[in-house]
Amino acid sequence: MLGKLKDIIRLIRVLAVRLVAGCKARDLETVGEAVLVVAPHPDDEVLGCAGLVQRLLSTGRQADVVILSGGGRSHAGCCGIDEASLVENRRQLSRRAAGIIGLPTERLHFLDYPDGGIAFDNAETGRFRQLMAALKPDSVFVPHRGEGWSDHLAAGEIVRRLTEEEKASVRVFEYCVWFWYYNSWNIDWHQARVLKMSPEENRKKQQAIDAYVTPLAPCGRPWSGVLPRVFVNACRWNKELYFEAEK
Repeated sequence: MLGKLKDIIRLIRVLAVRLVAGCKARDLETVGEAVLVVAPHPDDEVLGCAGLVQRLLSTGRQADVVILSGGGRSHAGCCGIDEASLVENRRQLSRRAAGIIGLPTERLHFLDYPDGGIAFDNAETGRFRQLMAALKPDSVFVPHRGEGWSDHLAAGEIVRRLTEEEKASVRVFEYCVWFWYYNSWNIDWHQARVLKMSPEENRKKQQAIDAYVTPLAPCGRPWSGVLPRVFVNACRWNKELYFEAEK
């Protein structure tokens, strides 16, 4: 009985993703000359924004990615891999994926928020504040507020509080990762924007996703943990869905 219920829920999620993919939204156009993508964990930046990063770089604009945590809990309760080794291996995957989409190493930034404990009152927020002040982004991309995953929600909250605190005129956009798993039937189409990737951009995004989800840790599971196929497949769509946050 439980297995049948899980199958029904999985089917509903698949249908919701297909429904969204068939709908129309305005193209993502002006986002400024300097953009910062904020990823709670290693892989979120590629799953949600690999096409965007490529487009910015190919048109001579500045793109930076900051990964807030090392993803050190992706094997919690699974095996005996120590967290430091896990974090370093996941960051190596981040560097490899960045190289695939053409992001220079100096544009990839790592912070040390605890995986599962990202919060504004953490000491790392001071480093995050300094990074944003140095980069001076016109737009910041954060996970969608319907992601249903605490670290993803906290990442967006930190950015909103920092921009309000500094009274910075920064546009905030939301991108989709766990959105496809938790919230794909609840969409504000008025704020929705779509980036249509070229075949080459999409090919490189697929390679960057594979750079994260294919390599296996010694226990035989992916370094990033076992991710639901529904949302990974949704992120392989040849478009990327964004929402401009209301001010």
